[in-house]
Amino acid sequence: MKGHADSFRLVQKAMFVQTRLSRDRAGGRAMTTEMSTQVPGFDWKTTLFAFEGRIRRQHFWIGWLILLGAGVVAGWIPLLGFVISLALIWPNLAIAVKRLHDIGQTGWLVAIPGVVTIVAVIVGFGTVGISAITNSAALEREDPAAIWALIAPAFGMVGLILLVNLGFLLWIGLTPGTNGENRYGSNPKAAG
Repeated sequence: MKGHADSFRLVQKAMFVQTRLSRDRAGGRAMTTEMSTQVPGFDWKTTLFAFEGRIRRQHFWIGWLILLGAGVVAGWIPLLGFVISLALIWPNLAIAVKRLHDIGQTGWLVAIPGVVTIVAVIVGFGTVGISAITNSAALEREDPAAIWALIAPAFGMVGLILLVNLGFLLWIGLTPGTNGENRYGSNPKAAG
């Protein structure tokens, strides 16, 4: 029985040995091994609440899925859910800014979907309002062409909002980060 326990401990230690390739000064590759009991993981505090630094794509998608799940659950709770949804804006911005940093872009680009959404809503309401005023007689007769003229711009604006937001999400979520260090910090892949 002691032999099995020793074998188990040996296998367990072997699982924690990390082999890392590091470049020496001459540009070649040297092999080093080190014992580590720390498995690099998802750091909740830095990933979801800080705007500094960079995160890798995998941690972005983990954070995004966690926030999506929390948002869906919060949507089921009437008043408290609204407050929770407002609180989820901060971590959503944090993970998006850090992903932008990882691909070498400024975090201010995170404003693009918000600005497009606000402008599209204003334009949508404006076109629906103008259409309702100019086609009021046809709307009273329930003319299908007038009804479509009223709601088609709204559908177009909703489509534009969805397209821009989805495109932005896929851009920051799928674009590989810059290799090595950039002005926002060290490569998160090198850290683990």
